[in-house]
Amino acid sequence: MQVMKNIYMVLGGPYANIANIFVIKGDDSLVIVDTAETKEEYDTIKENMRYWGLDEYPISHVLISHKHKNHIGNAHRFREEGAQIVAGRYDSDAIEKGIINEICDYANFPLKDEYVPCKVDMRVKDGDVFEASGITFEVFEVPGHTDGSVFYKFSMEGKTIWLTGDVLNIVDDGKRAYLGWAGGMDFNRSLFFESIKRFSRFEGDIILPGHYQLCMQDATRIFNDSYRIPFEEWRKPAVLIE
Repeated sequence: MQVMKNIYMVLGGPYANIANIFVIKGDDSLVIVDTAETKEEYDTIKENMRYWGLDEYPISHVLISHKHKNHIGNAHRFREEGAQIVAGRYDSDAIEKGIINEICDYANFPLKDEYVPCKVDMRVKDGDVFEASGITFEVFEVPGHTDGSVFYKFSMEGKTIWLTGDVLNIVDDGKRAYLGWAGGMDFNRSLFFESIKRFSRFEGDIILPGHYQLCMQDATRIFNDSYRIPFEEWRKPAVLIE
């Protein structure tokens, strides 16, 4: 699915899959955002790339939003094709070593395929700026969902675009923020709250998240709305079931 002139969604809800995978076309090569998990998902990604003629270009970089298996499972396949793997510094060890209780620690999404550890070529941190396929990306560390979760920010067609992984998603009406999975062993609510306080002040045009809906205009409102969630959702009283 073509999102913008040079941005394509090659996996996600329209393909009956939970993980949103994006391909960004640069000057003469491609950047892939996250990788999904299984060989079947990899094949769907490649099939959609062929449909849009993207298979004619080499993949220069894969940007990993965080270490959970449904985002990193095919990283080794793209690296074998020559791509450099980029990931947050605090998630990189788990990606390289396949630390199972960190990359797949939730019962609702069990390990589907055996994970193949993958070397991380670029361990990025807050404030880093790097170029991939002629596009300049800025890194923002947003710990909480995982210790090493990151946002990537770039500009295209005069728009400020954010890649937010699982940390910040959008609900079905496209008007409200939705935070990522809070049940992982590495979930840290206090760190997440500090991240929310920070990115609730971010501004932008477009958000391309790791799951669910895209935000194609006025992304600032989604960032602002994220600050509501800790007070409305996290403060709900527990329900005792006898």
